[in-house]
Amino acid sequence: MPPAPTGIATYSRAVLEALSRIGYRRPIDVIWPARPQDEAVVRSYGLGVYHIGNNARYHGEIYRFALARAGLVVLHDLGLDDLVRGLLAEGDPAGHVAWREAARAAPRLTLPEAKIHEPLAQPWCAHIVRHARGVVVHSEFARRYLLDFGCATPVFLVPHPPVERDEDIAGAAARAPEPRARAGAAAEDVLVVAPGDLNRAKQLDALAAALATLPNVRLALAGRTIPDFDAPGAVRDAGVANRTTIAADVADDEFLGWVAAADVVVDLRYPHRGEVSGSLVRALQMGKPTVVSATGTYLDVPEGTVATVPAGPVDPAALAAVLRELAERPERRAALSARASALAAGYTLERTARGYERAMEETLSLALDPTRLALPRWARVLKEIGVRDEHVEEGFGLGYVRGLEELAAALPRTRGIPGTERGRR
Repeated sequence: MPPAPTGIATYSRAVLEALSRIGYRRPIDVIWPARPQDEAVVRSYGLGVYHIGNNARYHGEIYRFALARAGLVVLHDLGLDDLVRGLLAEGDPAGHVAWREAARAAPRLTLPEAKIHEPLAQPWCAHIVRHARGVVVHSEFARRYLLDFGCATPVFLVPHPPVERDEDIAGAAARAPEPRARAGAAAEDVLVVAPGDLNRAKQLDALAAALATLPNVRLALAGRTIPDFDAPGAVRDAGVANRTTIAADVADDEFLGWVAAADVVVDLRYPHRGEVSGSLVRALQMGKPTVVSATGTYLDVPEGTVATVPAGPVDPAALAAVLRELAERPERRAALSARASALAAGYTLERTARGYERAMEETLSLALDPTRLALPRWARVLKEIGVRDEHVEEGFGLGYVRGLEELAAALPRTRGIPGTERGRR
């Protein structure tokens, strides 16, 4: 949650606002920051909703909570390699279990992305999603990936919310001349902005190299500093320091101002971890023509809404060709801008809230189903003693099943859930 400087924190704020807007009927409490002593508190709730990203600092404790009390896991990254390695470094047994399960499930993966992107080559999320009662993802690609390695946990595809409020976008648009002036971009100049973490996966070195062949284009890198990538060094090596502005670790409103100032947004990924890009969502909200990598979740964006470069390590020449076309053809930028705005119009808080409502209610129902564990055990017993389909058709073993169904129908599913009449007593 804010003020944590992560995209997931901003996302979480938007989801809570969305649920409040639709008047979601159950009370929701936020436990943040997550501390080891909070595990007992988490166990006392009807359902835990666990936001899992690829960062042991922010999500390690949440990961442990999700294992201790199975609930609804919101999977922000498919590639949890850094998180698992962080757990291993701490000596947490959960890291070893996740590592082994990922290795066992890896041979089942068939999607091309599992061959192109190392973080997706092994399903690092396999252990946590198997342990969960339900999983929320934000893209069709993420759902396909989970099914590809054999995930049997219910998967809920919940659309990403609009990250920014309308009033914040309007304010950023009004302030756009300020960052353009800082970047030295006149009205007739083309300003390319790469928003988000200043890391290697954003292919910023390839972007700087592409800029070297585009003398009439200026570049701005705006986002959080990542220790293992030298953004100023990449710009110097490409010889474009005089046309590049690095706005590092800026406040949220200033960050949004840089996106608003852009003529073109560049949002690349290699390696891809199966995440839905918050930077891309912001660019679409602002109607910005955007260049992305043609891989993973980016392929879920309708064709013609964004410009693309091939999947994998970015070729500076290929990227330069795309940027040159956008710089020289304002009508092409205008067409992409119109399509981006049209797509973003469908990113509503209500749509996200209804998706969460369904995911939470169905997961609660599953968790409270008294037959949930009994039926699979009974089926295994019948199979072990030689019962076959023809025996079941004759009614063998069905008396117990029907009894369980009658029990489930008779028991209230709301018992113990905060926010219900029975839960209040």
